[in-house]
Amino acid sequence: MPERIAGAVYGVVLGILFGAPLGWFLALRGPWLVLFMIVAGWVMGTALKRMTTVIVNGTANAFVRLIWPSGNSTPYTPTWSAEQAKVARGDIEGALVGYGSAMRLHPTDPDLRFRVAEVLYRSTTPEQSEKYFKEARTLAGDDRGRELYATQRLIDLYLGPLGDNVRALVELRRVVERFPGTSEAAAARKVLMEMKAIVRLD
Repeated sequence: MPERIAGAVYGVVLGILFGAPLGWFLALRGPWLVLFMIVAGWVMGTALKRMTTVIVNGTANAFVRLIWPSGNSTPYTPTWSAEQAKVARGDIEGALVGYGSAMRLHPTDPDLRFRVAEVLYRSTTPEQSEKYFKEARTLAGDDRGRELYATQRLIDLYLGPLGDNVRALVELRRVVERFPGTSEAAAARKVLMEMKAIVRLD
């Protein structure tokens, strides 16, 4: 049904349903009542049409944004998929070259440092990951989650591949001091006590 005809039909229907009782209530009779019904129907039909258009357009736009988000609502986040693919293939050197170029382009991105640190941690030179975990922690600034993650990974590095208990103790104390009242601080305190007991036994 063409839009204008549909609007006219809706106007007549609304005029009869709402205009007639309202006009009668206002003591309108005869031609005045008919005129009032026509005007009321036109006003209500126009309002309904506009309201329906707004609702439909709004719903459609919301759906479009959901399935096809714009750059304004969803900022692009690099995934570094090429470097990840190289790591999966065992091309560690190629991945590190790619990450190195990315770090030069994004010198303040802590996540890139985390990626490099994790690659190095699992490589034949895990000691090189220490530098990047620390850089990531510094670049994270006030991001407590990233700070805690970097510190925990340093503890893993010192207690694991490097076997450096002294530096591990420093990082464990950092967790206790920087994150009091957390389960991570409680776990770090427990490890500290166990390590001190081993030292006393030795």
